[in-house]
Amino acid sequence: MIEVAEVVYHWQKGQSKTQIAKSLGISRPTVRKYLKIAEEAGLTREADATATAKVVDALDKALNPSPANEGAVQQALAVYDENIKTWLSEPDMTAKQIWRLINELGNSFSYTSVKRYVRKLSPDMSRQVTIRLETPAGEQAQVDFGQVTLTFGEIRKRVWAFIMTLAFSRHRFVRFVERQDTATWLDCHIRAFEFFGGVPRTVLLDNLKAGVVKPDLYDPTLNRAYGELERHYDFVADPAKVRTPEHKGKVERSVPVVRQQLVAGRQYLDLADANEKALTWSRTGIGLVKNGTTQEEPVLRFEREELAALLPLPSSRFETPLWKECTVHPDHHVVFDKSYYSLPTRYVGKKVWVKGTFRLVEIFLDRELIKSHPRTSKPGTWQTDLADYPEKAKAFLFAHPAWCRKQAEEMGSHVGRMVHAILSPHSLQNLRKAQAVLRLGQKHGAEKLDAVCRHLLAFGSTYVKSLQRLLEKGLPEEQEPLPVPVVSEEGATCLHPATSFGEVAA
Repeated sequence: MIEVAEVVYHWQKGQSKTQIAKSLGISRPTVRKYLKIAEEAGLTREADATATAKVVDALDKALNPSPANEGAVQQALAVYDENIKTWLSEPDMTAKQIWRLINELGNSFSYTSVKRYVRKLSPDMSRQVTIRLETPAGEQAQVDFGQVTLTFGEIRKRVWAFIMTLAFSRHRFVRFVERQDTATWLDCHIRAFEFFGGVPRTVLLDNLKAGVVKPDLYDPTLNRAYGELERHYDFVADPAKVRTPEHKGKVERSVPVVRQQLVAGRQYLDLADANEKALTWSRTGIGLVKNGTTQEEPVLRFEREELAALLPLPSSRFETPLWKECTVHPDHHVVFDKSYYSLPTRYVGKKVWVKGTFRLVEIFLDRELIKSHPRTSKPGTWQTDLADYPEKAKAFLFAHPAWCRKQAEEMGSHVGRMVHAILSPHSLQNLRKAQAVLRLGQKHGAEKLDAVCRHLLAFGSTYVKSLQRLLEKGLPEEQEPLPVPVVSEEGATCLHPATSFGEVAA
C-alpha cells in the first residue's frame, strides 16, 4: 500500500505514467492499473487529502480481497454472537481468551478470525492505542522492584532487583537486595543517585508501602521517610497509577533484561559479588549496547547530554530515619525499636509519630515536635525523663529507702525505728510498706503516729493494718506505759532486761 500511495501522490503532482514508473522502479502497466482503479473510484489530480485517503483505502480492498472462505468463517462465528457479547461484558476479557473459550466448545477457529470478529463487536477492545512519552534530559527516572533467583554455588536464593532507569538516556542502576522495607528502599535511591552523580527532577515509582502509604491518583500519601528523602535530594516523587505498569514502561522492560543477562546461567560468590557485577554490567555491559528506541548507547548518551542536566547531589548524605506510629501507654512511654521513651502525662493514650535516626529519637504529634531523646543502642532500654511524670508519681519515685528513713526520723524516734525495722530485711521489697507508714503520718499527724509506733514496737509488730486500726480507733487505756523494748546482743527484742527476772530455784 505504500507503493500505491506513492503512485497516487506522484500522479497528483503532475507526473506522467512513464515518469512515475521510472521514479518508483515499477512497471508502466502496474502504474496504469493503479491509476485506473483510482480514477474509477472518483479520484482526481486536484482531490484533497481526505478524498485521496478514501480512494487509497478502496484500492487496498480491491488489490487485497478477503479470502474466499472468510465469509463462511464469520458466519460460523455468528452462532456464538450472544456468548461473545456476554464475555465482552466481563472485566479483564481479551480477544485471546474469547478464542480459547470458543475452541473449548469443540471448534478450531484461528485466532485471527476470532479477533477480526471481536473487532466488529468491540472495536475499542481489539484496537488498543498508546502514546509514547519522551522526557527531556535529567527530567525523570523510573524505579521498580523485580523478583529474581540468584545462584550462590549450590544455593539458589530469591532476592529483589532494584532498578532505576533514567528515562532520557536509558542508563540503568541495578542492585540486588533481600528485602523491600523502607530502609532498603531509601538506601537504593541514595546509591542510585550517587552512581549517576546527580538527581533527576522526578522519580516515577510503584505504589509499594516503602514509598507510598496511601495510593491515590490525585493525592497519594508518601511514606514519611521517603518524603524526607525527597526533600533532601530536591526531587519530586510521582507515584504511577495503581496496576498500570505501562506508565513506567522504560523500567518495566529492564526487569526481564536483568533476568536474561544478569541472572540466567550465572553464579555469584555472594550478594556483594552480584551487586559489584551489576554495576559493571550497567556501565560497560548493557550500558554500551545501542538502545532500540534512541539508537544510541545509554552510557554515551548519558555522559553527553544527561549528566549535566541532573540536579547536583547535596553536600551531605541522607541519614535514613525510621518512622513508626506509636501509642503513648499509661506508663508514659512509647515502644520504639524495642526500647522505651517517655512523654508527659497529657499525651497518654494518644497516637504519635516517632522518628529514629542514628543518634536521636524525635516524637511528633500532628507534625509538631513534642519530645526528643538520645537513641538507645541496646533493646529493652528505658529513656525516662522524670519531669514527664505527674507530681504524685514523682513523689513515689523519689521516696527511696534512705529518703524514707530520714522522713520517718523527722516524724519521731519511734516512727524512725518502725520504718528502720520495716526496711531492714529487704529495703526495696518493703519500700511500699514504709511509704504507707509515712502517708499515715501525713493523714493523722506525726505525734499520734509516733505514739502508736511505740505501742506496736513494744509487741514487736510492724503490721501496717494494725498501725492504721490503732490510729483510727485510738490506743487502749494503760495504767503505766509499756517499757521500751531492748535489743540483746544477739539481736532478739525483749520487753524486759534479763536482770529483771530473779534467780530460778533449782
